[in-house]
Amino acid sequence: MTDEPLTPAGDLVSRLPDPWRELAIGVCAALGEAGYQGWIVGGAVRDLILGRDIKDVDLVSAALPDAVEGLFDRTVAVGKSFGIIVVVVDGQEVELATFRRERGYSDRRRPDEIEYASSPEEDAGRRDFTCNAVYLDPLTGEVRDPAGGVADLRAGILRAVGDAAGRFREDGLRILRMARFVSTLNLAPAQGLLEAAEREGDALAGVSAERVREELNKMMCGGRPSRALEILVEGGHAARSLPSLGSGNEVRLRLDVLRRLEETMGAADEGAGSDGVASSGLWELGLAALFGPVLPKESRRSGEEDARALEERLTQLRCSREERRGAAEMTTGAASLMAAADASSRGAAPEGAEDRGRLVQLWRHPSSPAAVLLARAWTGVQSGAAAEEGLMGALAVLADLHTVAPEVPTMLTAGDLQDLGVPRGPELGRLLNRVQRASLGGAFEDRAGALEWARAQLR
Repeated sequence: MTDEPLTPAGDLVSRLPDPWRELAIGVCAALGEAGYQGWIVGGAVRDLILGRDIKDVDLVSAALPDAVEGLFDRTVAVGKSFGIIVVVVDGQEVELATFRRERGYSDRRRPDEIEYASSPEEDAGRRDFTCNAVYLDPLTGEVRDPAGGVADLRAGILRAVGDAAGRFREDGLRILRMARFVSTLNLAPAQGLLEAAEREGDALAGVSAERVREELNKMMCGGRPSRALEILVEGGHAARSLPSLGSGNEVRLRLDVLRRLEETMGAADEGAGSDGVASSGLWELGLAALFGPVLPKESRRSGEEDARALEERLTQLRCSREERRGAAEMTTGAASLMAAADASSRGAAPEGAEDRGRLVQLWRHPSSPAAVLLARAWTGVQSGAAAEEGLMGALAVLADLHTVAPEVPTMLTAGDLQDLGVPRGPELGRLLNRVQRASLGGAFEDRAGALEWARAQLR
């Protein structure tokens, strides 16, 4: 071990959360009985040292794939040709790899040749960054640090294992991982690391949109995504790997919006308020900020153009239909909230129950907390902090409407409207929606009132 860890080695295993601790100990105990020493390696060890939450655990040993399959009752050969076997214990899965050395990356992703090895010291040479090449024995607490990752973590430095340019040339995804680790782990790039990534930027041509999307997701949900995007933009990597972010000025504005979001959500985390956005929504919010309109447009036509552009960019990124819809709803919701707040600030009160109900629906939409954040960021970037405060004051009007509106609106059925003489078709659907909005806006309080209101609309 090249240096003392940030957390004493003996404490690392005890800090492993269940069920990962029991799983790792159980698998490594079985390996030990067969004469192999098993190790936890990669992000789990790094995050234990940094005191971060553990999301999963990867194991490695000298046991060859065939031996692993013989040791455990249930295994899945997900990457047997590369020495990777998934071990299943009591329904839980963990990857168990064989120590190996790698040669050649003609497709800039997978090694052309692998050679099995017998120790962490040999295995470490194939890994991307020193912080991911620290090994922990869950049975004894022993730590092996062949590449000096613990010292780099202590110094707050992100360093490649061996030749940085060679690591990036092997797999262009490592350039994106570099940007993510700098931002999410709050590490400073080692001297020459960014320059090596710029020289090998063409390696990104071999990275699929699906892998880019997965890495971008981790950036957006891991903290300080603006810092990661800055690195990608300044190094020319964003232009090689992401859908178009527009002109230089548009890119600057997009990064400003991301920073504003980070500041607002950071303040909420510190107790200044609750942003109300679930962690699962951070990804779609990041997509809306990065690939949506630079700033919202007022005209309907421009808004439709923005929606098409967002759809095209997210399709290029291989985002799912649900992800595209979520980002689009946040984008249109933010623009609608800004328009409503602007009308309120000018003293233009909503005209009639339906208008009030429409605003209540806007405020109660599941994407509303994220849309509020995006609207605040857009307003702050466009007009400054004072305008952002004014926006929040105006949006308080919508919150008040929500408070006084019925929790559950009075509804009519299609049959009710047909009894009033409304034929089946689009008109019936539109009137049902109008009834719901009018109820939220306080036009009536019960079903009898709803029927009377509907009759009045048909006269």
